[in-house]
Amino acid sequence: MMQINLVLGSSREKSLGRRVFNYLKNQQNDFEQQNAVHLNFIAVGDYQLPFFYEDVAPMNNQDRHLPAQQQAWLDDMEQASGYIFITPEYNHSFPAVLKNGLDYLAFQTAKKPALIMSYSDNARAGQFGGVDLTRLGMTVLPPLVGIGNVQKNFNEAGEFLVNAPSKDFYHQKLQQTVEKIAFYSRLFADNPFTPQS
Repeated sequence: MMQINLVLGSSREKSLGRRVFNYLKNQQNDFEQQNAVHLNFIAVGDYQLPFFYEDVAPMNNQDRHLPAQQQAWLDDMEQASGYIFITPEYNHSFPAVLKNGLDYLAFQTAKKPALIMSYSDNARAGQFGGVDLTRLGMTVLPPLVGIGNVQKNFNEAGEFLVNAPSKDFYHQKLQQTVEKIAFYSRLFADNPFTPQS
């Protein structure tokens, strides 16, 4: 079954993104059945990657040997057919822990689609948090998925608060986000681009 990685790009234990991440986990069975995919939930901080330090760039290193934890990150990313990156906005960009994780990658994510989901504690929904991610080699699908006022809608367990003002809106939006990445992941896998010359 096709695998979609949902990647939490914050390593903070009290990250608001964990609430959205946990909500998606809570809906995992329904979303998987609706889209005939496997959703794999990973947090880049769990891999405890040191700052990228390799002497040779990953794409140029044919004899690359990494410690188990670093290799696990590469393997987990390679096994997916598509990605949803869930990222906060730090100083109008995405966090260093996510950038560092991406620096380890070579061709693991090549020719695969990705969606960027940025969140915040205000109505702007982290609109700049994922901008720089669109410069990666993956095919980043527009538009950025913004989740605003997270603390007013989700508790830490990933459940909607009793008086969540955007409950129906965010349930539909997150459901459609998974549906979209599942569709494009299948489209890309079934129709790989092959140059004719």
